[in-house]
Amino acid sequence: MSEQLVWQRLSDELRRLVAEFPGAAGACVRDLVTGAQTAVHERELFPTASSIKIPILAHLMQRAEAGAVDLRRKVAIHRDLHAAGSGVLAYLDDPEELTVRDVAVLMIIVSDNTATNLCIDWATMEGTNAMLRELGLSQTTLRRKMQDDAAIRRGDENVASPIEMVELLEILYRGERLSPFVCEQTLAILKKPKHGYLAAGLPQDIVIANKPGGMERVRCDAAIVYQERRPYAICVMTTYGPADRTVSEQFIARVARTVHGYLATLDVTNAYGLGVPLPPPA
Repeated sequence: MSEQLVWQRLSDELRRLVAEFPGAAGACVRDLVTGAQTAVHERELFPTASSIKIPILAHLMQRAEAGAVDLRRKVAIHRDLHAAGSGVLAYLDDPEELTVRDVAVLMIIVSDNTATNLCIDWATMEGTNAMLRELGLSQTTLRRKMQDDAAIRRGDENVASPIEMVELLEILYRGERLSPFVCEQTLAILKKPKHGYLAAGLPQDIVIANKPGGMERVRCDAAIVYQERRPYAICVMTTYGPADRTVSEQFIARVARTVHGYLATLDVTNAYGLGVPLPPPA
């Protein structure tokens, strides 16, 4: 009963934070051990910005496992491949030669748009969406490449809901509905250090596997937070946000800080809320 009260208190706090956000927001938090969950507007569709790169990466790994893509193949990144916006490849003066895996890493750790568009070519848009449907994720959809202004004006937006992003992360965490190779490789890259909005509200020493995303008036982040006993998945998505992007970014950090305050307590207590003695040093 005590733990249910903790989740109820967290649910109340989450609803308050979302209600106070000066835009539209949704969030979903799920304990990956017990399955307990709290969420607000979790089934609403939001633009994903760069968080759509999580399913792109997962399907790229699927194609690599099937032999359709060689992660060790070297690719020359010429100027005609450059996509503007976030990343580094578009700003290098000379062509670079990188492996497919290196390109995938850049897609995640610096949200490189040139790298992402290459990964979409290799994973394929149709294949990525087919994988999502096979996993039962009917809302999450990849519709366009990065920095495709014409597609943005048409409304061909990459979208997802907070609950589906959490469900995808849980699939990767459990390694049950995608192969062990796909899950291990995807999470290994998602764990690499990067700037993120959730991380700003979490302890610096905690391991997370995440991919933030940001566009004009849109901010989102989805992560697995690897607590020792009670890891959890969290996704916070915002749209119609203020012109000052820091308001949305600080909101996501505030949600992360609030959620972690409750779930970190559950991580170090027993079913009655009593603190569990730490294991002896190794």
